[in-house]
Amino acid sequence: MKFSGRKVIKSEEVKFFRAPGDHALPADGFDPERIKDVFARKIRITEQEFYEKGLSDGIRKGRELEKNKTLQTLQAMSVIVKEMSALKKNTLENLEGEIVQLSLAVAEKVIHIEATTNREVIRGVLKEAIKNIGDRENMKIRVHPQDFQFMIEIKNDFLQSFDGIRNMTFAEDESIQRGGAIIETVCGEVDARLDQQYNEMKAAMTGIERIRNFSRRIGDA
Repeated sequence: MKFSGRKVIKSEEVKFFRAPGDHALPADGFDPERIKDVFARKIRITEQEFYEKGLSDGIRKGRELEKNKTLQTLQAMSVIVKEMSALKKNTLENLEGEIVQLSLAVAEKVIHIEATTNREVIRGVLKEAIKNIGDRENMKIRVHPQDFQFMIEIKNDFLQSFDGIRNMTFAEDESIQRGGAIIETVCGEVDARLDQQYNEMKAAMTGIERIRNFSRRIGDA
């Protein structure tokens, strides 16, 4: 049997050389190291993805939580402001009556001190009272004994400040507090006592307070 110029290579003559860095595959083609590297890369990629996703979700949830806390704080502050406004209103309304009473008590004290320490008070009271009297003849003015002494001293000067006064006399009356007077005229009496004027002012202010309270009760009904 003849062959052409081809050379037949026997299997025992074939030799394989591994290049540097090259891994020879097993006879079945399965490389466990390569598969291991592939899975390791996928695991690292997956871990990174989950980490980034968890970080993003954590930041988002943190922002939402902070936003909710801020909203809750603002709502709580709003409630506190409303409650404080209502409390302030109720407190002022409740104290209003007490303030009126306190003001009246202070006014009474000031009037008493002024009348007992300032002799000029009786002069001012009588001037205001006589201005409103039309018939100034035959007037009799009753005052406290200490005010009586003062009016006797200034009688002439006092009479010159009015027109139409004739036959005016002064009388002592211990029942009248200092600074006040009762003026007897042909038309009747003029009560110029300070305590009486104070009581009228007190009644007026108390009446106003009662009206306010009544109006509030109607408004709340």
